Amino acid sequence: MSDEVISRIKERRRELKMTQTELAKAANLTPAAISQFESGTRKPSFNTLSSLSDALKVTTDYLLGKKERGYEDLMADPRLNVMFRGMMDFTEKDKEILYEHYKFLKHQAEKTDKGSADAE
Repeated sequence: MSDEVISRIKERRRELKMTQTELAKAANLTPAAISQFESGTRKPSFNTLSSLSDALKVTTDYLLGKKERGYEDLMADPRLNVMFRGMMDFTEKDKEILYEHYKFLKHQAEKTDKGSADAE
């Protein structure tokens, strides 16, 4: 398995603030297996890679390094998939309210990220 696959699994797990044990549970694997994948001592099968991609809410193509994260990865997250499909029925006013809320949350996240970067 390439170093890129290893780093993408580990990086995405950390982005989601998951422990190896939490990822193992979400992917129906053992914590030892996750540790071995992340250390490069064991390679996941395609079925296992598929389970990992579901648990990490990205596509297998992303984990394999064939694609960068994009729209398909958003749709790989069941919660976002339901939200996006539901938004199609929103009125234009509701879409604008949702967009304003998005901008607010993004701004808050940027302030939090900047604060934690300043503390380092």
